[in-house]
Order: sequence, then structure tokens, then C-alpha cells
Amino acid sequence: MSVRGNGLWPRAFASIFVALAATVTAVHIYFGQPQAPGHSIAKLCAGTPLSDPYEELPETVKPAPAPVVIRVRLDRTMSIERYLITAGLSFHEAHQWAKRFREESGTSLLRKGHWFSVYKDPQNGDLWGIKYDLDDHVEILERSLGAGVLRVHRKPIDYLTRTVKIAFQVLGDFRQAASRHDVPAPIVGTLERAFSGRSNLDRMPRGSAVKIIYTEKVSSDGLHRVPGHIEAAEIESNGRKAMAFALYGRNGAVHLYDSRGQALGPQFLRYPLHFQFISSGFSYHRWHPILHCYRPHVGVDFAASRGTPVKAIADGRIITAGWCGELGNCVRIQHRGNLVSIYGHLSRLNPDARVGRYVSIGQVIGYVGSTGLSTGPHLHFGLEKEGHYVNPLTQALGVSNELPSRMRAAFDRIKRRYELALAELPDPAHGSGKPLEKHEAAVRVAGKSRLRTYRVSLRGRRRLHRYSRIHRYHHYHHYRHHRVRVIHTVENRIGAGRKL
Repeated sequence: MSVRGNGLWPRAFASIFVALAATVTAVHIYFGQPQAPGHSIAKLCAGTPLSDPYEELPETVKPAPAPVVIRVRLDRTMSIERYLITAGLSFHEAHQWAKRFREESGTSLLRKGHWFSVYKDPQNGDLWGIKYDLDDHVEILERSLGAGVLRVHRKPIDYLTRTVKIAFQVLGDFRQAASRHDVPAPIVGTLERAFSGRSNLDRMPRGSAVKIIYTEKVSSDGLHRVPGHIEAAEIESNGRKAMAFALYGRNGAVHLYDSRGQALGPQFLRYPLHFQFISSGFSYHRWHPILHCYRPHVGVDFAASRGTPVKAIADGRIITAGWCGELGNCVRIQHRGNLVSIYGHLSRLNPDARVGRYVSIGQVIGYVGSTGLSTGPHLHFGLEKEGHYVNPLTQALGVSNELPSRMRAAFDRIKRRYELALAELPDPAHGSGKPLEKHEAAVRVAGKSRLRTYRVSLRGRRRLHRYSRIHRYHHYHHYRHHRVRVIHTVENRIGAGRKL
């Protein structure tokens, strides 16, 4: 026992010594570190957050500079390779860019009237990318990823549907007045057809007032505008008013009615295009210029320039769109009354002309060409009535789209809403006490985009109307016959919940 007890004391003293040495070392290490400048132990308080003076500040990353964008509307057709060489690329680089562009787009030509954009490095001017609007629906984008790597793809053009309101005064020709205020030609044509049996718009008296509400699709970059349909219109001349209101029928077709609910305009077009002359008529025994034999020609050939727009003669559903053998590219449309219209030898179809789609009267479905068995650009136009071919020039056309009784209540509500919208537009004929030839007024409103634009054209000196919440205005002067024409553009925001 004594031996075992004598051995415990040395081990206890050793343990105590080791613990004491470790404590002293820890205290020395802790208090031996240099203190941060401006701080002392005496200033430290419990619960006080400390900021580390040695904490590294995050590096500031500068965003890449925006590219220099050169956007042009081509004034002539040329190859993309030649255009890029003119823009400063070497022959080899332009060839590589043009090769990838041709693989994706199927063409190496940049067409006249199309938009073309070039993106360049703002520092050294190197080419970053290009964009070409193939048509109103598709754009081709090509950009450099560095080290000679190019990426190209096609992208659908994004559109925003908006409502446009416009009021103007006719001081001469109606079409010229509408064109001067940027009213699309399809809208003008629809208006002329709607009032064809009641008013001759080409012979409107001087000082007549026109108000139109229509829809259009605008691309996100604002370069493309695709007109939609008329929602409401009002024409005042010689103290009389003529009004038109749109109502959606079956299959989404839009029809115009007057204030009493009577259908406006013809329901069929006699001719589907503007042609030069009739090169061949309807016949059951005609000498074929290519096959050199007598055979039936169950249609009418309208000679016209290549690319002339071809329109649907009435509302209907497309049942054929594509290659039709001897007729080449063709479209067949099923109409009411067991009637089918046929359009052949088209150079190309409208991208919206697809099987199963519904079209409205006057809608462009294709363009004149010479595909199939054809000796020159023309349109072969045919009609089938209950499965039998009929002469398009003698066939009686006309289907009444009278307002159904079950739609009367809905039409009255729509009419009241658009009457209020038309009344809100300024009256261009009586808005000024000055002579009519000294004053023109136009108003354009974009609804869905929540952007309202007022455009007032003035000749001579006149106090400008004041509008609330003015965000931006722009002036430019045009001197002609020693008169100053000032066009002011004022943009207002429309509330998110506001409707027509």
C-alpha cells in the first residue's frame, strides 16, 4: 500500500504542471496577437457587433459596354457577303458569316425593304453580331462567340397587340388623308368596302371628319406593324354621320354593322386581286399552251405582276395550303353555302395561311407567281359550288351576315361602349374656329401598350392644346411655300385598368 501511495504524488504534480503550462501558453497566444488599429480591449462591450477592419472588400465588376447598333432598312437587294465586306470584314470572315447565315435562312440575299442590324464592339469596332428580318414573322440572329466560333438561329418576332384611335379631317382625297396619318392600307380598304353601298369615300366633300378605332400588332422593337381589324368607325360629312361597329361572329370572323344592326359592305369580293387583264377565261374546251391539247379550263386567269397580293374573297376556313400539282402553290378556302374558292400558281403563301385557319374577307393569303404549269405570272382563280366548278365571273355571290337576334343584346352593349370611345376623340372638323384649310388634327392612341400619343398638325400660328401628365414632346419644322408646319407629339400613360 505504501509503495502504491508514494507513486501517486509525482504523477499528480506532473499533471498540474502540464495544465498550468498549457494555460499560460494559451493566454500568451491570445494576448500576444496585434490589436486592430483604433480598437482596445477596454472598448469592447458585450452585444456590440464588431466590424472586421481586415475584411476584404468585394471587387466591383464593371458591366460590358453596350454594343454599337447600326440598324438600316435596305434600299436595294444585295448579298450578305458583299454587305459585310463593305462593312469592313475581310473576305474570309465575310465568307464564314455568310455561310452560316445561308445554312439557317436558306438564302444569301438581303432583300430590299427588309431591316438589317449590325452590332459592333464600341472600343475596337469588331463585329459582334447581325440580325436580319426574314419577313414580318421570323428574324435571323448570328453572333460571334470568339475564336472564330459563330452561332446562328432563327427566332419568331414578338408582337404586342394594341388598339389605335385616330381622328382626322379630309381636305382632299380620302386615301391621301389616311396615308398622311399612317392609317394602314388594309384598314382603309376595309373601310371603303364597308361604306361602298352607302357613301363614296373617294368623293367625300372637303372638311369631312373621320374617326377610326382599329387594332394592330407591333413588334417589340417597333420596326414592324401588322394591321388587325376595325373595331369602330365614324364618318361625318354634310351634317350626316355613318357609323360602323365590329362584332365577332362564329369562328372568330369579324363583321361590321351599322348602328341599327344591318351588315355593312359586300360579303364577297368579285376579284381577289388588282390585275392587269384576263389572260384566259372559263372554258370546257381550251387549247393548253404547255400540254398542246384541248382540255377544260375551269377557272379564270388574271395576269398581274409577280408578288401582287392575293386576297380571300370571303370569310372561310382554309382546307388546302401548299403544292397542288399543276396549280403549283395554291390555297383552297371553304365558304358558307357549299362554296369553295381556289387560288393557284402562287409564288408563296402568307405564313398565316395554314390548313384549318379561318380567314376574313380581303385578308392576304398569298402572292402572284408562276408555279406549276404556267407560262408567266398570273393567278388562276376558280370556284366550286356543291362540288361542281362554276364560272367565277358569272356566279352570283352574296351571303347575308345579318345580326342574329340572340346577339342583339351583346351588340347593343358593344355599340354603346364604342360610341363613348369615339365621342372622346376630338372633333377635327369643329375643334378650331379657323378655316378648315388652315387646320388638320389627328389623334392616335395605343391602348394595350398603355401608351397614348396625341399628334396635332398645325399650319400658321395657333395656341397648342394643353394635355395633363406630359412626359415627352418633340418638335420639327417643315418649310414649304413659306409656311411652317409644326408637328407636336405628346405621350400620356393610360391607367392599367382603363378600357375602351
